[in-house]
Amino acid sequence: MNQQRYTAYRQLVAELGEWRSSEALEAGTHEDLCDAAEGLLLARDGDDAEEPLARASSTVLGLLALDELDEENASWLLDCLLACGPRLPVADAA
Repeated sequence: MNQQRYTAYRQLVAELGEWRSSEALEAGTHEDLCDAAEGLLLARDGDDAEEPLARASSTVLGLLALDELDEENASWLLDCLLACGPRLPVADAA
């Protein structure tokens, strides 16, 4: 964990709290996303980040499928979640 990741985590959790209070997120979804963000924050490397990232991605895709989240906010949410975790290796495009 570093200061940049911690700051990203705090900002994301605060925003998710706003979404929850405005009833844009159900309690279970809010908890799932906060847990995934915490898991990413505490991950030491890409291997540790795989499980929380998979959970977060599934949750976000579920919100998209149910039209509870638009593509722009889904993309923003995934970017914020990624910022909470360690750098992930980028696969070669070749």
